[in-house]
Amino acid sequence: MSDRSDKITPSQIEPGASGPLWREALIVGICYYGILAALPHLRGVPPLVGMIGGTLLFLLLSLSVIRNIARWPLKPLHEFFLFAYPLAGWYSLTLWGEQYPHAVAFISPAESLVFLVACAFLGRLVARLVRDANMLLPIAIVLILVDFFTVFHGPTGEALDRAPELVSKLSVGLPAVGSAAGPEGAKGFAFVATAGLGDFIFLGFFFVAAWRFGLRFERTFWWIAALTALGMIGYLALPLLPGIPLLPFIAGGFLVANAGAFALSRQEKQYLLIAMLFIAVLLAVGFMVMNQLPSDAASAQ
Repeated sequence: MSDRSDKITPSQIEPGASGPLWREALIVGICYYGILAALPHLRGVPPLVGMIGGTLLFLLLSLSVIRNIARWPLKPLHEFFLFAYPLAGWYSLTLWGEQYPHAVAFISPAESLVFLVACAFLGRLVARLVRDANMLLPIAIVLILVDFFTVFHGPTGEALDRAPELVSKLSVGLPAVGSAAGPEGAKGFAFVATAGLGDFIFLGFFFVAAWRFGLRFERTFWWIAALTALGMIGYLALPLLPGIPLLPFIAGGFLVANAGAFALSRQEKQYLLIAMLFIAVLLAVGFMVMNQLPSDAASAQ
C-alpha cells in the first residue's frame, strides 16, 4: 500500500477523469449550489419522487465534493487554512441568512457548501494521524459502535432533544423539494433532513485515507453512497425516528469496499477483538447509566 499524497499535482489529469482537479472542483461546487438552490423552487413534483430524488442528488453531490477534496496534494498548513477560511465563511453566511430571511433559499445552499468543505478539510487533517492502513479497520468499527450509542443514548441524542436548533445549525440540510414554491415563498422553505458535521468530517477522513493508502477509492465512493442513501431514505420513510446515525453506513461502506485490503497479523486480530469487546462493555454500561438517570431524577422529585 502506498501514500499517494505526493504523486498528483492539482493540474494533472487523472486516468479516466474529464479534467484537472481544480476544474472538477469548480463544476461540482457550481452543481451543488445550483441544484440545492433549485430544489425548493420546483413545482409539481410528487412528494415521494421529490424525497427520493432530492436525497440521492444531495448525497451524490456532497460525496462528489468530498471525493474531489480528498485527492488534492496539500500540506498540513494548507489543509488547516482551507478548513479555517470556509468555516469563517460559513459563520458569515449564517448571519446573513438570519438578517435576510427572504433570501434563505439561496443563502442556505452556499452555507451548506462551505460548511461541507470545512468539514472535509478537517477530516483530511484528522486522517494525518493515521500512519498505517491497518489502523483504519479498528477505527471504522469503533465509529460504528460509538455512533449508535451517541445518537440513541448519548450526547447526540440529548442534543437532538434539548437543543435541536444548535444541532440543525451544525448540520448540512437537505432542502424539501418545492418548499419555497408555494404562496408563502421563502417563508415556506424547509429541510427534509439534516446530516451532522461528524458525518462529513469522517467522510473526508475515509476518502482521503482510501486515496493516500492506495485502497479501492472508487469502490469506496459507491459503497458509501449506496449504504448512506439506504440509511437516509430509510430514515425519511420512518418519520417517527428523532434521528438516525449515518456513520455506521459510512464506515460500513468503507469496510465493505475495502474488504480483504487490511493485512492484520494474528496478534493484531486478537488485540482488535479484545478492544471491541472492551468498547462494547463500556457502551453497555453507558447505556444502562443513561437509562437510569431519568428514573433517578423522577424519583428525587
